[in-house]
Amino acid sequence: MTRALHALTGEPWAIRPDYLHFMASLATLDRVERADRRSLEGDAWFRQDLAATIGGQPRRLDGARYAMATADGVAVIPITGPIFPRANLMTEMSGGVSAAMLANDLRVAQSHPDIGAIMLLVDSPGGSPTGINGLADQIYSTRGRKRVIAHVSGSAASAAYWIASSAGEITTEKTGILGSIGVVAGISKQVEPDASGSIAIEIVSSNAPNKRPDPQAEDGVAEIRSLLDSIETQFIADVARGRGITASKVKESFGGGGVKVGAQAVAAGMADRVQSYERTYSELARTASNERQARAARR
Repeated sequence: MTRALHALTGEPWAIRPDYLHFMASLATLDRVERADRRSLEGDAWFRQDLAATIGGQPRRLDGARYAMATADGVAVIPITGPIFPRANLMTEMSGGVSAAMLANDLRVAQSHPDIGAIMLLVDSPGGSPTGINGLADQIYSTRGRKRVIAHVSGSAASAAYWIASSAGEITTEKTGILGSIGVVAGISKQVEPDASGSIAIEIVSSNAPNKRPDPQAEDGVAEIRSLLDSIETQFIADVARGRGITASKVKESFGGGGVKVGAQAVAAGMADRVQSYERTYSELARTASNERQARAARR
């Protein structure tokens, strides 16, 4: 457990801290078969939930990993669980998603002639910041061509909010949790021998003192924080662009690393309105219908 946690916390994360411990517990278990089964079961449950909402049977969008296409011409892309840069065993074991696969699904939905609108269905604690800036850019450019709404059904925390903020609109359930803007790193330092009696020692080359900054020394903390601040600056810039405000406004009003719930998030400018998943889907279905009629009229 400890070694797995150290491996996970050895790099920056844009995620709720409690999820790092959850993922570390998964990393210590041999669950290949269970992960495969969970992936299949998760897809089936999501398909059933979506069918119950729209009153029809969705299908996997051709060429997509997560996105479902509905008969109304809406692509629903779930952003659920922790977010990883690429698909791997941990993605499946944790019920998470891959930023690379999300980017692929968005490209497929954006270019598909039968898709007139896109919903990002968000319930995620966040994840690795790797690839999130590129995904945010992609979502931002897509919203000029097709209507994109991010609907927060549960949490849009940290990297998940980074993604959602680039959509044209954000809607949230009354109990939706939004924010946690910032980057964190948990750095381990071994100070006593482990159970086997050994202690890990690292020696860096002469001209690379910052390769292994000491988290217990003032200059080491400054070096680590400088890295986190660099990532956070891009995070805030993307949120500001997506929400049409200044970076200063994000820092002042968007929770300072904390979260806001439902109407509080709307009042702060972090979301556009409180409404149900069904209402958001209906709006997108109307948009997709209008797009189909417009295309037919141009023919």
